Amino acid sequence: MEIKTSDSYQKEVLEKYKRNRGGELSTYLLNPTPRLIKQACILLLDKRTSTDDINILNCFFQFRDEESRLKEVKSFDNDRFKPIVNFLKGRTNSTSDENIELISWLIDFKPRPLRQYLKPDNPIFEGDDSKPEIIHELGRLDKKNVDNLERKKEEERKKLGDAKRKKEKKKRRRMLIISISISFGALLLTVLALKYPMNFDGKLPECMTWADSLYVRVSCEKGPFSQFGTTVDSLDQMKLNKMKKVKVDAAYKFFSNTDEPLIWYYKKSNGEIEYFTAPGLHPTNGETLRKITPYIIQTYVPKHMNKKSSFVQ
Repeated sequence: MEIKTSDSYQKEVLEKYKRNRGGELSTYLLNPTPRLIKQACILLLDKRTSTDDINILNCFFQFRDEESRLKEVKSFDNDRFKPIVNFLKGRTNSTSDENIELISWLIDFKPRPLRQYLKPDNPIFEGDDSKPEIIHELGRLDKKNVDNLERKKEEERKKLGDAKRKKEKKKRRRMLIISISISFGALLLTVLALKYPMNFDGKLPECMTWADSLYVRVSCEKGPFSQFGTTVDSLDQMKLNKMKKVKVDAAYKFFSNTDEPLIWYYKKSNGEIEYFTAPGLHPTNGETLRKITPYIIQTYVPKHMNKKSSFVQ
């Protein structure tokens, strides 16, 4: 009688496979591929569940969680089944212990695993020992059904992935809009703070605008331009009280008792002279006003007014 060894175990498992061509799993094992072997494992996962069989599966798949065995088999790397395919197709003469044990589980070789096979009192069962319930199951859930199930699962995963990506894209768009709004609001507040400084009570001060010949008070909400077509500026009490455009003649008082100028002028491109009662910038074009001089008075100031009253009362 031949002594049982691990080599004879591999030999007898392979002989049974060749003799029965996978038995009830011939649909998957007659011409095995890594994908078909995985599908056969999925089909039998809950059918052959003895303690020895569970140990065989744990040894091969290295399950992390007993409750997620099916999920882990489905996600198992197909390349791990290639050595099994090579062994069954005769491309290699031997294979690893975990591989031969998985084959023995797939074709229902008995006795299995190797430690049971090596016991001298265990007979070796030959022939077709298919279980009727497996045959019935194969009739109901054949290769096509398994493929359909895999395809359906893949479609569900794709839908979930698409939904997740859409949700993330919508979230990013919303955050971008919020960020832009906050930045714009901060910029607007900065501009308003620079243009219209707050009073100590936190209220916006009154504003003013140039109205042809003098500054007048207006609401800051009228900005940036007033009904006069001039810019709305923060209120400057000195300009409001002192800056006026006036008409002058030779009798006008141009200097104070200490010879300080009382009139400043701006010469337009057409040679016309405008006269103002305060220094600074021209109210509409921003040009610097020049202080009056005797030369300007003698050269440009008329001897008398054409009208009885001045332009500004």
